[in-house]
Amino acid sequence: MRIKISDRHLRGLLSYMAIFVLRVILYTCKVEYINKEYIDEYLLGNKKVVISTWHRCTIYLMIKYGYLHPMALLSPSKDGDLLADFSKKLGFVIARGSSSRGGKQGSEKMVDFLNTNGRIAATVADGPQGPALRAKPGLVRIAQKSGVHLMPLIWSATRVWMFKRAWDRTIIPKPFSKIVISASEPYLIPKTAKGKEFNAYVKDMERTLNSMTRDVDRMVNHHDPNVERIVQEDGL
Repeated sequence: MRIKISDRHLRGLLSYMAIFVLRVILYTCKVEYINKEYIDEYLLGNKKVVISTWHRCTIYLMIKYGYLHPMALLSPSKDGDLLADFSKKLGFVIARGSSSRGGKQGSEKMVDFLNTNGRIAATVADGPQGPALRAKPGLVRIAQKSGVHLMPLIWSATRVWMFKRAWDRTIIPKPFSKIVISASEPYLIPKTAKGKEFNAYVKDMERTLNSMTRDVDRMVNHHDPNVERIVQEDGL
């Protein structure tokens, strides 16, 4: 079904309302950092960086860092339309694509963005449809082709709303909660890496993100069935 003009207006209004409510909630929260020096140097500094995170983390990170005008890769689906409108209002530059529809074109836009005037690119490592906490190669390829450092970034909180029926178990902090943001040391993907060597970098990113997620969840006593399953499957 095509989206009518009135629907776009309603979508825009809902985005503004959601942003306002979320910002008010986050204003009441306290934030603790792990490895804040990496965030200060790469994300908040003047270096170029590719941010890697899980799908469950996106909403808070978008609200917190949208003002830095990163480029995000979003699905070309109808749900992606809503998220794109929301993201643009936060300050994001949008590339549309996914692992199944226009993914190559979207990734190339992100590489071009980083190779010109853009400084930050970000998308979810587990793609638009999962499976949750299992990395796809797109982010690693973007970092490799652009020659930009890749930095895993994860958060959790003491009190959250969790979308339990969603495949990714998306979380949003509740008012007055403590949020823990964890960054891992940024690293480069060798231009020569391909085949098994390239896939090893993808798996290493996945294990790093999952170890970080396990650790921050334990710090705030948050229970995510997806994380607990992965910890057992991978022996983390």
